[in-house]
Amino acid sequence: MPNQNVKRCQKCVLPEITPAITFDQKGICNYCYNYKELKFKIKGEKELIRQINQHRNENNKYDCMVTLSGGRDSSYTLLKLVKDYGLGVLALNYENPFTDPQAKINIKNAVKILNVDIVRFKLKNKIHERTFENSLLAWLKKPAPALIPIVCVGCKTIWRKIIKIAKLNNIRCIVSGGNMFEVTSFKKVLLNLSPEEEIKTTFMKAIFTVLKEVLKNPSYFKLRYIPTMIKGYLFGDQYALGSRLFGYNLTNIDLFHYIEWNEKEVISRITSELNWDYPHEISSWRFDCQIECMKDLMYLKTIGVTERDDFYSKMVREGVLTREEALKRLEKEIKIQFDKLENILNKTRIHKTSFFNLIKKNSFFRRDWKEN
Repeated sequence: MPNQNVKRCQKCVLPEITPAITFDQKGICNYCYNYKELKFKIKGEKELIRQINQHRNENNKYDCMVTLSGGRDSSYTLLKLVKDYGLGVLALNYENPFTDPQAKINIKNAVKILNVDIVRFKLKNKIHERTFENSLLAWLKKPAPALIPIVCVGCKTIWRKIIKIAKLNNIRCIVSGGNMFEVTSFKKVLLNLSPEEEIKTTFMKAIFTVLKEVLKNPSYFKLRYIPTMIKGYLFGDQYALGSRLFGYNLTNIDLFHYIEWNEKEVISRITSELNWDYPHEISSWRFDCQIECMKDLMYLKTIGVTERDDFYSKMVREGVLTREEALKRLEKEIKIQFDKLENILNKTRIHKTSFFNLIKKNSFFRRDWKEN
């Protein structure tokens, strides 16, 4: 657990150990003062409908494609497009080797209930597991908070395949369920960017800091994994350079950039209409990939802050969650899930005893972090 006596912002819940944070005399942080309200960025449902109507295609079975992970937002996106807008949707699932079992059940339920086709694909030769293993071991030799996301390099290659499958099915519109609360501000600071850097430019601008940090640690550069790292940069998300060039004639829509993300509505609808569920001992957010608990450990052991601190702080600023509710969630959720860590390590060649010994002996790690 993180130190419970740490000072937190009196308006949101960011702790004093957040990168580049400062407080005024009232105890309010600079992240709050510099925060741009998300509601002013929402483009509106009318614009969403206009966009999707442009891609209705009577000559094709599918009007659009939805990337489906089994998490709450992607499940809601699929539900919304099929039930509310009557679109012909092809669901697409990357068979992440670290997917939580409940997420797999959610995917199965969603496509059956909504009667949609699904295409599943995976990376060959266990490249996801092996690149994760290599990146994690390299990071442990020289921990750098800015490079924690590099353990997800396997996932960062999949947009090339997503675009390819869309083209094969004559689909010109890909809809995703990411929302703006999830864009972690302190991660941008670690990459020498402004906390308010736009999502569409963050990936491209961050590459210089990432390269600088990676070059300090030759352990990342194993010949067999270099092609995956390059693909991870070029196709890291729908806004990356490779994705833009390869998918130049595709429209990418983030659902919650157009309609308000309402947590209660999202969970209420998918649980009642799709028989969706999540591991209640954790939370409904980002449980679908178990790597998130590894990243929580890495952030806690280095800077003492997790993405949940940032996520709930944004919700507090937007008025969709009270500060007291956010603190209660953090108390429950910020913990090391040793069972899931063990599941992750079992898919690699890293022995769990060796892993935790590396964690404990590395002098870079914070000393005020305590295990349950």
